[in-house]
Amino acid sequence: MKRRDFLAAVGGSYAIGMLDWLSFFRRNGVPGTAKSLGIAEAAAQAATQPHFLIYWFQEGGWDGYSMFNPVATRNDALGGATAPPLQQIYRPNVPLTNGLYPVATQGNIKYGHLAGAGTTLFNDMAVVSSHHGGTFHSGSRLQYHMGLYSMAFSGKRGPDERSVMQAFCEQYGSAYFMPHISWHNWLADGELSPSDYPEGTGYYEKLGPSYANTIYGNTPTVMRQRIQQIAASSGSGRDAEIHKFVDNLHSNFLKDKNGPSVQAFAAAVQAHKTLVTSGATLDPAKLFTDATLRTEFNVQAADEATTSTSVNNNPARSKNSPNTNVQALMAYELMTKGASIGFWIESRQVRGFDTHRSRAGVLSNKGQTDQKSNMDANLWTPLKALVNRLKNTQYASSGKSFFDYTTIVLASEMGRSVSGGDDDVCQHWNPSSVAFLGGTVKGGTQFGKIGTTTLDAIPVLPDGTLDPAYDADTGVLKSGSTKNPNSLVTDAGNVYATALDLSGISKANQKGKNNGTPLAFVKK
Repeated sequence: MKRRDFLAAVGGSYAIGMLDWLSFFRRNGVPGTAKSLGIAEAAAQAATQPHFLIYWFQEGGWDGYSMFNPVATRNDALGGATAPPLQQIYRPNVPLTNGLYPVATQGNIKYGHLAGAGTTLFNDMAVVSSHHGGTFHSGSRLQYHMGLYSMAFSGKRGPDERSVMQAFCEQYGSAYFMPHISWHNWLADGELSPSDYPEGTGYYEKLGPSYANTIYGNTPTVMRQRIQQIAASSGSGRDAEIHKFVDNLHSNFLKDKNGPSVQAFAAAVQAHKTLVTSGATLDPAKLFTDATLRTEFNVQAADEATTSTSVNNNPARSKNSPNTNVQALMAYELMTKGASIGFWIESRQVRGFDTHRSRAGVLSNKGQTDQKSNMDANLWTPLKALVNRLKNTQYASSGKSFFDYTTIVLASEMGRSVSGGDDDVCQHWNPSSVAFLGGTVKGGTQFGKIGTTTLDAIPVLPDGTLDPAYDADTGVLKSGSTKNPNSLVTDAGNVYATALDLSGISKANQKGKNNGTPLAFVKK
């Protein structure tokens, strides 16, 4: 390859990652003069502001009608129902208000009892209640990762496909030690056979440049071991290409098109200095052991273990993940120590909400299974601890907090029904919701709602207001009206696009095949 062709390729499509540089340094030393090193450091300091992205995903399908799709209905599980069985509605057994399931309000946000423990976060939160998930666990979870487009779940992923976290880390991750950390496992729910989904199909870890590939977070012990192994690694196989870049180091540092590689170089120089001395800031032995942090995140010994579950008589599966409070603590430390920028936090249990209660079971229980203790333990309590820490930790000398530079997405792959046939009155259900938090989010807002009659999402216009063709209370399409062609019920594709847009990546610059458009109304 000719030098000009190589340099064009570097500038146009490939950035040398931090680990590539570190590997080169270990065997060849740090190249360049004091002047060129100064240019690299200055270029890194002049880089765009930092960005962090966290998806907090409640796997299994939460009870949306008791979360951010609140609707005041009767609870026929308490007895005395007069409606025919298929028209009866069953809610969790919580105290009623005027005979109806209680819908609370704080500021501009209406919510059910499952969100009650999260009210202190509402001022920083934009809730989208006119939203649909899916009805197929694995398929819907994959769509929240990959976005919406024509995709065969079991097909080979193409080089132009990206998960949302891979797309985010491809844009911002070249200068980080291990940018992309995820605690999900797409096959863990036991629904799919691994033999039908070999490497490269379904969710594929290695899409995009190597530095944006998925690193599974696992437990604190495993992460400490992984970092020790990376620090001791000897090579990445890109030395020839890096040598060519180094041959004209000074010139390349001055070229804007090589910006990500220069930023990665500067970061690697700092990491190299600490890794080859005793003053490493990312000391694996001390990671995730701070007593104050462990107390704040309420980490118990059992939280650091993994669990496994058998589903549909299949072999027991595990996500190899600790509890979400441990994931949150790990994410906080990896963020603030400059190691990682993108995180997928996911509830440890498999099919945690997938009760599929029969009518007889719900009547005997006098209500649907109440998910509150699960939601509080796996979402609200650790999320509040994380947000508090991010808000109170300054990013470098910016005068701003890590929270100011972070986008957080709250979602589940589906909602749950509140009625149905005798065998299942808690089925997979499209109506659901999603919420965003972070420095670029228009907090204290809610968009869309569920119709009291349709029990389905009312479409919203591009500005976030309800489509006037629908009754704003019942959700029924008004007589003689037609749906506005520009209104929509949001989906996983919109969430993907919005998460990146809130992170400073416009739709035109988003990698991957997602067809969804950003929801401009949730942005400040």
